[in-house]
Amino acid sequence: MKLLLIHASEFRWRVREAARGLRVRDEPEPEEAELEDVVVAFVAVEEGDGQDLSGVVARAADAVAEFAGRVKCNTVVLYPYAHLSTSLARPEVALKALRDLAEGLRTMGLSVIRSPFGYYKEFWLHCKGHPLAEAFRDISPT
Repeated sequence: MKLLLIHASEFRWRVREAARGLRVRDEPEPEEAELEDVVVAFVAVEEGDGQDLSGVVARAADAVAEFAGRVKCNTVVLYPYAHLSTSLARPEVALKALRDLAEGLRTMGLSVIRSPFGYYKEFWLHCKGHPLAEAFRDISPT
């Protein structure tokens, strides 16, 4: 799993259309969002993550929570972002991982919003730009 983590002053998205040829998707709820002071976690679930999905998800949750703690932010947006990898998991595995990651982060006391999986979306991101505002994590199966 690849994670690109951004501490954002503002993050917005809007669903444009369903991804072509993809049968596995969320309902587009919410179809759009405007959020302030959030950690945006762009997430790519990779082929092979399914070998130890619960372990990968747990380590990803720890990484996101650690980043959120460092930047003192309690709200996380999970944004599916296939562009972080050329070796993606099957859509049903990716969606399960995203749902499980959201639940794990909530269990840790964070507020979590998931943008819809399986849709083309436009987004606007305003990164805070402080020294800790951006990070990348590569979480591998054990």
